[in-house]
Amino acid sequence: MIEYAINEPNTLEVKEILSFLRETDGLVIPVMSTLVDLDEYAKKITSKAVIFTARDKGQLIGLTAIYFNRAPEYSYSTYTMVKREYQLVEMVGVEMSNMVRDYAKGNGSAGLRYEIRKSNKPLLRYHLRRGAKIVSESVYPGTDIVSLLMEITY
Repeated sequence: MIEYAINEPNTLEVKEILSFLRETDGLVIPVMSTLVDLDEYAKKITSKAVIFTARDKGQLIGLTAIYFNRAPEYSYSTYTMVKREYQLVEMVGVEMSNMVRDYAKGNGSAGLRYEIRKSNKPLLRYHLRRGAKIVSESVYPGTDIVSLLMEITY
């Protein structure tokens, strides 16, 4: 059975977060480690973000990190990943998305902003169906990959 948790800043171990980032690094394009230093990023999100986790038998299988802000500010989802073998199992990503929405909404955030790849049509459709809007688009430096900044207001 998958267990979900909400972890406030400075409550998880950097080592565990870094291990998850390294293990899932190749699941996104562009590969995350080509954009950021994973060690520094793990330290940053562990100390500053609210981290939503999914675990199977204690093993970290999914993670979403948001920088939480109260209204009139929006919160920003900086990272979401579910291990490939769990992406369609028990709808882990959907459950984590619901947790993030409920947390941000319940704690007084104006809404949530996040980026997705324009080429990720299933995820784009999912977010649009949930009421998100495209705010802007940009290209990752040195690539032809288009990123969409999306926003949902509560």
